[in-house]
Amino acid sequence: MIHPLARLRNRPTANFSSGAVQNSSERGCVRSTSRSAAEFAAFGRNDAFALPKVFWFLGFLCLFLAAPATLAGSLASPVAPGLPTMAHPELLPLLPPDGTETRQSSSYDPSGANNDGNFINAYTKYIDTNGEYVIFDASGPGCLYRQQINVWSRGRKKAAGLAHIKYYFDDESKPRVDATIDDFFGGKIEPFTEPFAFLDPRPRFGIVYYPFVFKKHLKITTTGDFSKLPDTNSCWYQYTYLTFPNTNGVTTWPGPREDSPTVRSQWTHLGLDPKPAAGNVTVSNTVAIPNGKSAVLAQLRGAGSITSLKLHLDPYGREPFYHAILKIYWDGAREPAVNVPLGLFFGGGGETYPNCRRLPEMSLRTLFYGFDGTNHDFYCYWPMPYWHSARLELVNESGADLQSVSCVVQYKPASVLAYPADDTGYFCAKRTLARDPGRGLFNTAFEESGRGKVVGISFYSTGYAMDGDEFTYLDGSRTPQIHGDGTEDDHNQGYGGDAYQKPLWGGLINGYQTAYRFYYNDSYIFNQHIRINYEFSREGGHDNGGETDVVIFYYKTSSAGRLLLTDQLDVGDPASEAAHRYSVTGQTWAGVRHSGYDGYERNYEYDLCQDDGRAFTGSSEFTVAISPANHGVELRRRLYRSGNGRQLAFVYVDGVRVNERPWDVCTLSSAPFYQGWYDADFEIPAACTQGKRQLRIRVQNAGGANSKINEFYYWVYCFENHPPVKPGPIRKLSATPLGSSGVDLHWAAAKMADQVNYYQIERSEHPDFSNPVLAGRSNASHFSDSRVKPSTTYYYRVAEVGLSGKTGPFSKSVTATTGPNTQIPTAAFLGMDDTTEGNWAEKYGADGFLMPRYFYGRDCQAWPDYLCAVDFGGFTSRQFSIWRNSTPSSLLTSPISYCARYLGALETPGSDLLTLYVRDTQPHQLALYVCDFDKAGREETIELADLNGHELAPPCTVSHFEQGKWLRFKFSGSIQVRLTNRNRASSAVLSALMFDQAP
Repeated sequence: MIHPLARLRNRPTANFSSGAVQNSSERGCVRSTSRSAAEFAAFGRNDAFALPKVFWFLGFLCLFLAAPATLAGSLASPVAPGLPTMAHPELLPLLPPDGTETRQSSSYDPSGANNDGNFINAYTKYIDTNGEYVIFDASGPGCLYRQQINVWSRGRKKAAGLAHIKYYFDDESKPRVDATIDDFFGGKIEPFTEPFAFLDPRPRFGIVYYPFVFKKHLKITTTGDFSKLPDTNSCWYQYTYLTFPNTNGVTTWPGPREDSPTVRSQWTHLGLDPKPAAGNVTVSNTVAIPNGKSAVLAQLRGAGSITSLKLHLDPYGREPFYHAILKIYWDGAREPAVNVPLGLFFGGGGETYPNCRRLPEMSLRTLFYGFDGTNHDFYCYWPMPYWHSARLELVNESGADLQSVSCVVQYKPASVLAYPADDTGYFCAKRTLARDPGRGLFNTAFEESGRGKVVGISFYSTGYAMDGDEFTYLDGSRTPQIHGDGTEDDHNQGYGGDAYQKPLWGGLINGYQTAYRFYYNDSYIFNQHIRINYEFSREGGHDNGGETDVVIFYYKTSSAGRLLLTDQLDVGDPASEAAHRYSVTGQTWAGVRHSGYDGYERNYEYDLCQDDGRAFTGSSEFTVAISPANHGVELRRRLYRSGNGRQLAFVYVDGVRVNERPWDVCTLSSAPFYQGWYDADFEIPAACTQGKRQLRIRVQNAGGANSKINEFYYWVYCFENHPPVKPGPIRKLSATPLGSSGVDLHWAAAKMADQVNYYQIERSEHPDFSNPVLAGRSNASHFSDSRVKPSTTYYYRVAEVGLSGKTGPFSKSVTATTGPNTQIPTAAFLGMDDTTEGNWAEKYGADGFLMPRYFYGRDCQAWPDYLCAVDFGGFTSRQFSIWRNSTPSSLLTSPISYCARYLGALETPGSDLLTLYVRDTQPHQLALYVCDFDKAGREETIELADLNGHELAPPCTVSHFEQGKWLRFKFSGSIQVRLTNRNRASSAVLSALMFDQAP
């Protein structure tokens, strides 16, 4: 392969400072002149326009990427982030330097419910010392590429649009941008104008794609009178950005003088190839394809890159649109990298969905693909490199002969443009059809292992609620690095959106059922594994999650993943701390937390974990093992964010501070105790790690939400090429009962334990594992299951989940029978509360709670640590109401957002038992909420008894509780709650159980 550098030695060079391209009129971007329509048309075709400029830029790219590493080595740092890379889509196949990460700050509800955008608990990350509401806070070096916001509340322009948005760079006291939200997103301020900015006319949402590069720090705040919003749950946003491993070439945004006519021209001439056409070779072919047969559209040999693909079909229609299958093979691979229906590859989808029936007759124009239902044409401008060969095939499964398929391919041979094979991905497209079976939490839209980046999505759906959030997990992290606040927001729209066709986003019908979005420079980067889930929301009354038809466009190398797990430190475990020479100063807390990671609407406790750890105001220090062949190291730390979402630390490696950035964690302190876990990553540059076998790490507290930081677990990853490891079976699993309230599990560590992300433990009360329960996940080869009932036989099995995200086979099952209950329970009635009504969130439930059928038929629960299990007996459950803006205060508030109100209940027409199994003998408070919401004249009795039915507290009879009443009890040990109906014309109901410390 001829490297482009070899052909660029005598070309003109550029003046640059700190890695940023400069000239007399522009800084941080390549100079470009305005083009006429004729000039732009020439740019998209086969001539010599911009030939020197493209070669000059690629020469600069190679020179830049070569420092300080050699050209044959790994990439050292990104090239001129911001407008320069946006002006050159031919750079898309290049994978970023090791340690580059994709992140997103968004207004998602940290409780797991759907109160996304709640002004205090989701919109505001924290309030700074100036009293400004911070919505984005990130330490550099990095670049903010995408901004999506909705503060206008269902299209009614309110005071929030007049609020100011401010951008503070590198810890400056004065913002470089200070404008109203209306003006900034409305394109009224240069250079944040169209096509970089768009404001929905109603307005419902705004988008800005103008990039902000920051070397040290970027903070975005809003100020204004948000009290005039119609409710406090009408502010949403998503800010997607990249962080880089070092500061090479990163220059903080200089101000509004920075612009790019090149990008503006590319984005306003959709349908033309945005890449330079100089050096393109054109290959044309026309074939007839009988039904059931296939034909080769193009066969290219040698090294090169496809720059343009255009097709014309005759006959054209719905059947060939959905049933002519395009296959693309790179470098003689047996399996195609692209294997999707023709129409879907060019932006269509949803064949069987009612809202998509007219799609083949419509037209679509975007920056990278499109089709014309009138002229029967398709185009694709994704850059697609190869190093030996490329083969494009079309398989006709349409049911009729295709009389004429015309194909025009343009490509650049390697003598014109050569991509470095080790750091360039093959272009791929993968389709995923998913359907909710009725009880699912989410649809997985995409999953892939290896090294690459996602650059686009085509999303079609039916029966799917647009309030479902995106959860994108990268490289084994249990925290989604991309957590959205609604599907239409993830696709750059709001309140459903419309049929906009913009360069990087839009939809043929609306913003969530027929949407597309290109992750152009905000690509989702993965080094080992990626999984994109779309949550099932019941907002709008959907009985199930519906169906999705998704095509993901991405680049991926042929090599294995890039991350190698070399060490793990379990903080709080004496053996692990001793092995890593762990020490801590200024310790303020040590203990155990039982919590979950980000949960889904249908299951807040989706990913539970119990771990011990420490909090401190000083520092911790420890030694970890790494590979001397590394290209940098990534530290991952499990922390607890509830009440302390902003944690700032300085990191020292072998006594030297990592100056590129602090370890800056800015998540939501408002996350409740049951959604407390958060995995935070920190990149250590290769200059600090290469050639070493171990590192002495010091994590020095630098402040935060409550002036201390905490840590529970560390993973140490090295960036290094390594063969993929397939998860194997678990051996020697054993289960030992721990009295009446626990089961202890042990197994042999996996053969490649350093490549285990975690172990997954399942439990069932049936030997065939019908209706299995996820008991938990463990990072070690042991686990204690504390959610069990006494005198019960359980079956267990364990599987290994590797760094690649793949799950190995389950082990052979083992059994354990818990012991009988030996507690002596007590209970006493404390009194009745008829004033709090549904406003419980600041009075009850500090330890845990249960609200049956609270949200569109789903229970809302977060059990306290001391509660082992709950038996609901013969109760049925019902939902009384759906929240609207005006609802009586007797409805229960949300556990995190105090505005949304719902009400469900456990119900019995006669008498039934609810059993609470408790592991400790300490006293606790139980508050029970009853509400005769439909005014049925209910009268019912509540009594507490031991597990044998013996009365512990006198029965309490309650009536006339249309506005809701709380019955408070003090109890210890395992108890039964008996609910008895006293009015045969109605039923007995129980709407909430709240657990607190005993008074």
